[in-house]
Amino acid sequence: MSKRDKKRLANNSQWRLRLHFLGAAGTVTGSLHFFEFTEAGKTVRFFVDAGLNQQDDSVNYRNRLPAGIQASDIDFGIFSHAHIDHVGYLPKLMKEGFKGPVYASKPTCDLLGILLPDSGHIQEEEADERNRRQRKRLAQNKDKNAKGTGKNLQPRKFEPLYTAAQAREALKLLRGVDFNVKFEPAPSVVVRLSRASHLLGAGVVSMEIGSGGKKRRVVFSGDLGRPGMPIIRDLEAVSKADYLICESTYGTRLHPKRDRLKELADVVNRAYERAKKPQSPHGHGVILMPAFAVGRIQGVLYDLRQLMQEKRIPNIPVFVDSPMANLATAVYRKHPSEYNVATANAAKKGDPFSTPQYAEVMSTDQSKLLDEPAAKPIIILSASGMAVAGRIVFHLKERLSVSNNTVVFLGFQANGTLGHQIVSEQEKIVRIGGQYVQKRAAVEYLQDYSGHADYADILRWLKGFTPKPKKLFLVHGDDESLAGLKEKVEKQLRWDVTVPRCKDFVDLE
Repeated sequence: MSKRDKKRLANNSQWRLRLHFLGAAGTVTGSLHFFEFTEAGKTVRFFVDAGLNQQDDSVNYRNRLPAGIQASDIDFGIFSHAHIDHVGYLPKLMKEGFKGPVYASKPTCDLLGILLPDSGHIQEEEADERNRRQRKRLAQNKDKNAKGTGKNLQPRKFEPLYTAAQAREALKLLRGVDFNVKFEPAPSVVVRLSRASHLLGAGVVSMEIGSGGKKRRVVFSGDLGRPGMPIIRDLEAVSKADYLICESTYGTRLHPKRDRLKELADVVNRAYERAKKPQSPHGHGVILMPAFAVGRIQGVLYDLRQLMQEKRIPNIPVFVDSPMANLATAVYRKHPSEYNVATANAAKKGDPFSTPQYAEVMSTDQSKLLDEPAAKPIIILSASGMAVAGRIVFHLKERLSVSNNTVVFLGFQANGTLGHQIVSEQEKIVRIGGQYVQKRAAVEYLQDYSGHADYADILRWLKGFTPKPKKLFLVHGDDESLAGLKEKVEKQLRWDVTVPRCKDFVDLE
């Protein structure tokens, strides 16, 4: 902080509310919104979300805070929901001196008990892999030096951004709060979380900052969900904001308006017809469903149970081959107060996530057994959703080349991922774990399980604000989505819209 700013803050009459855009500004991931609030000569500093940048990992190793601010200067934090691009930077901040607390909904806190340590484990694995590749390069260079053709390479030890142990330590900073109950993390800062419907525990963050005539209402959307999705309650309306920060992930896209259950039933029934015919030596066909472990797998399980109960699909054995997904499902079971009416009614009759023949696969040995010849058709749900890692990769390696199998993708497949290569009709052979595999299995693609609101859903939610905010800041989108949603809001709602870039800041007057 500059001497001039310190002098200004020393003046008891100085009032200021400054918002810094430090992540997910002009990009989709890395959510980090930082506030400095000064009143009566005292300054409170806090963040809303602190996520990993998953598009450029090098960003996470830098100091992402405003110039002159240390992690130890931060008084508290607030999380909108549990996805790593919104929360995964917390252990790094803790390493640098942040001592908390961090407020989040109670389901979010429970999910973070699974997701943050896993993120730390991934950081350790990535550092180990970097060091392994470096050792290989140094060994090759040593051989070249012996021949007089090598370069002078200096060894460098790569350290993880944080470890699984440090991530578990960061969990101690969390403070669970209830939805729609106000709390005051600092004087003249009152916060309320309302349901965002994007994920179990996801919230819209509404803040009243300041007192008297200087009070400002600031709302952060987090990630907004779609109406009518399985399990959790719909997005709740918020009506008051002086300043609004809103995501724009689907700022130019509309979801298909169709019957999700019918589409899933049609896909499963087609796959079952293929799977009924055994092929030697592989046995009966398998229906592979790559899916995100938190949110997506639970939604699909709920729908499969309903379709089997209504006899719209056969009672096929379902194996959930993902320890993280199984732990996450236990969290979903723990919070029935977050269920929508249909799920709450189903829960009164039994477990809403268990099909008639249902098994949770935890050990690696159990997972390997699923790649043995199948005695009858089965469904395997496994992470990750884009098939970039996890046990699903091994199942695809074994099953993709067999024509009585089916691979069902349940959401968007990003460029460069194995999932995108498999979905692409141009790709006839894909490389999996260093091995080339021919695509003979049927490939199905359902877009109906996206947890993100499309631009029509976002506009519908924005229309609930009366009067209109002084300014809308659009974040969490690529350039096309940001520009598209900005144009739609300006044209339809006639709001003042700004698209900030990373490191921009604004004084909310």
